[in-house]
Amino acid sequence: MTISETVEIESKFEVGPDTPVPAASAFAPLVADDPVVHELSATYYDTADLSLTRHKVTLRRRTGGDDAGWHLKLPSEAGRVELRLPLDHGDDVPDEFVAAVAGLVRRRPLAPVARVDNRRHVVLLRDGEGTAVVEFCDDHVTTESLVAAGATAGAAGDWREWEVELVDPSQPRARDHLAAVATACTSAGARTSSSSSKLARAIGPLPDPPDRGVSAVRDALREDLHRVLDHDPAARRVTMVGVHQMRVAVRGLRSTISSFAEELEAETGHTDIDLAAVLEELKVLAAVLGKVRDIQVVDHRLGELAAGYPEDVVSTLTRQRLRVELGAEERRAGARVTAALGSERYLDLLDRLHLLVELAGTGPEVAGSSDGSVPGPTSKKRRREAEDMILRGVDRQFAKFTKARTRTERDLESLELTLAQREELTHVVRKRAKALRRNVGALRESDGLTVAPLRTACQRLHTVLGDVQDSVTARRWIRRIARRAESAGESTFGFGVLYEHERGFSERALDGFENDAATVTAAYRELSESRRAARRRKKKSTKK
Repeated sequence: MTISETVEIESKFEVGPDTPVPAASAFAPLVADDPVVHELSATYYDTADLSLTRHKVTLRRRTGGDDAGWHLKLPSEAGRVELRLPLDHGDDVPDEFVAAVAGLVRRRPLAPVARVDNRRHVVLLRDGEGTAVVEFCDDHVTTESLVAAGATAGAAGDWREWEVELVDPSQPRARDHLAAVATACTSAGARTSSSSSKLARAIGPLPDPPDRGVSAVRDALREDLHRVLDHDPAARRVTMVGVHQMRVAVRGLRSTISSFAEELEAETGHTDIDLAAVLEELKVLAAVLGKVRDIQVVDHRLGELAAGYPEDVVSTLTRQRLRVELGAEERRAGARVTAALGSERYLDLLDRLHLLVELAGTGPEVAGSSDGSVPGPTSKKRRREAEDMILRGVDRQFAKFTKARTRTERDLESLELTLAQREELTHVVRKRAKALRRNVGALRESDGLTVAPLRTACQRLHTVLGDVQDSVTARRWIRRIARRAESAGESTFGFGVLYEHERGFSERALDGFENDAATVTAAYRELSESRRAARRRKKKSTKK
């Protein structure tokens, strides 16, 4: 069954029950159609722990209006992507939508969590050429929460709100029109909505995990896993941002597990969790995501680079071959991502990761006092223990970074290396800097710790060497595609130009490597000195 897809860009406003709708003249120069009334009724589905809602995903079955059907709304960089299927499944969630959110749902059932009825008054706003631009909705809403537990279980509510949505976000000046209509709404007495959706208002605020703050490692793992799942739906659709962000999150999670392997081994020794196997699975997943990500980056990079040259240097035929070859490879790599994320192997990995989060922080050092109680997450002792644990992870990653940096700089100085060999050596340093940056990112500027310079230095080195690695990948593809063009009897002059451009870029980027690496080391020493100063202040305070 074909899924229809639209991008939803809208603004919501809270209004009182008697607030007058803006006059048609308030929307000028847009022209208002006569209002149309729809009776809408929607049932929202989620897991028992509201996993979809926690990841800003909405799944509903709606009747009434001109878009009755199953709707799945997913977050995206451009707005909300809305997928639709017709009402051909009764009350059963369509398999296509279950598959689209399988990483969030895993093998758990989806059940109704809220019912929202809405008497909607719709006014279509058109530009001077008669094209529909913005839809203004005056919604009179009645809701019932169906969550199994919590303060909103079985609760009902009613309110009124205005919603303005772009009909087609790709139209010229679409966002300007939306902003103008939003201004008309606030001028009429509306307030920007404090809730992101009708569902969020129906079920109320989601509680934080009750064990937050008990273990720094658990908090870090939970946050990393949450990031992975945030980008799971977009990665399944093989969007460039979704794949990239999920790959970053997977690597971050792997880095966190590696940094705190010593603590986690002690806490998982009595279970079936094999940390080494989990790390290997995450490595495989990152590699699958990396294949399509690399192709997407190269496609975009070479497309922009080729466009900067005249056609008598990089010909139309050369550009076309680049697009065709890279497009076909991206489709193949994307199919592998879809298959991987749709596999039982991936769901098994997620199950183990969720269990790992539950087990983290259950070791004797955080098991509580002799009477079995656990200190509150706001206690100074608990915060200090959490900070010390993160700092130990920073120390471990910096030791690995220093080892890689020392070996690389020694080889760069003593050996006559090709550019490819230099790039390979510095790539190892980049990975160490990235792992260090992730650990530093968990630290706060608290108790006099100087964290920002190290975070900035790691980011700088990672970015520079990341650009070098993108250039390496681009040159590899240029060579591969040029050979195919040569076999087809085509001119390869343009490919040579692009290759040399990328080669020069990498040479220039590597010139500043040693200075950037030294800045990381200097920033770590600054952090270490601030730690020592904090200890001295603490000792003086204790003596007093």
